[in-house]
Amino acid sequence: MRAYVRFELRRLARDPRLALFTVLGPVVTYLIFSGLTSGGDRLEGLDAATALMVGLAGYGAVAGVLSVGSLVSQERAVGWLHQLRVTPLPPGHAVVAKALVSTLSGVPSVVAVGIAGRIQHDVELGAGRWIALLLMWVGTVPFALLGLAIGYGLAPQLAQPVNFLAFLGLSVLGGLLVPLTYFPTVLRQLAHALPTYRYAELGWRSVAGRAPTASGLAVLLAWTVVFAAVAAWAYRRSTARR
Repeated sequence: MRAYVRFELRRLARDPRLALFTVLGPVVTYLIFSGLTSGGDRLEGLDAATALMVGLAGYGAVAGVLSVGSLVSQERAVGWLHQLRVTPLPPGHAVVAKALVSTLSGVPSVVAVGIAGRIQHDVELGAGRWIALLLMWVGTVPFALLGLAIGYGLAPQLAQPVNFLAFLGLSVLGGLLVPLTYFPTVLRQLAHALPTYRYAELGWRSVAGRAPTASGLAVLLAWTVVFAAVAAWAYRRSTARR
């Protein structure tokens, strides 16, 4: 499995779309949105510039991780998954390896938006809290599995729009773009059940020096299990057809 992970990492590093979705877009959005806030604004228990930095770092990370789903659907179309199926690599290991590589595509966004926050708004965090923020990549696991489920389960013509709709819906409703403060009560309650909000919550609490909540971790774990099961099923189904 390690050889397959190295192979996928090399492919990912050569993909120019990684910089577009996970670096340029989130950084520009952060610079625009954070410039509209005043110095005294508070969001998620943090000053607005820091809270938006974490939210948009998560936004870019989710975008990068989910974009892998579109690539998977293209691999299916050219028969790559069928070739992979006849190798000794078990289906479960193939899904796990692909998901692991996918999560790493979220790291550039966290780094880039963090640098933008430090330069643009002089966001001050201790070394430990910057490291804790970098560990947000661990929280991208459910989104990596969702992207794989879409890529394995749908044709390329459908995977891309479904991927985009899933990303946009989860990002907006999960509070990555619009703070929950501005949500009505019903949508606020919905957001707490979504993996995107709980993912960003990891970052917000890490930056504030607080431990993750048990409920937040439980929600992320539940979505991870669901998406893992769907991704494994879609992988077996997609390779069995050919």
